[in-house]
Amino acid sequence: MTVLAVEEPLSPELVLVSPPEVARLARSRLSIPAATSAVRTLREPGRAELAALWLFCLAMTLGPLVLMLVIRS
Repeated sequence: MTVLAVEEPLSPELVLVSPPEVARLARSRLSIPAATSAVRTLREPGRAELAALWLFCLAMTLGPLVLMLVIRS
């Protein structure tokens, strides 16, 4: 099979099953994404965030239990 000039966009699935030279040609025609500079860095949660999460989880766990005990008595 000869390498044909790829004039139209190829789907990723088609590139995966194409011969290596066609896939290489398709990859060489890709543009480099401009969003590489928009990478956000994650920060560790602070003490206040962890305390709020802990209190929320505690309330969601004990809230229904307390409600059930109040209704039964």
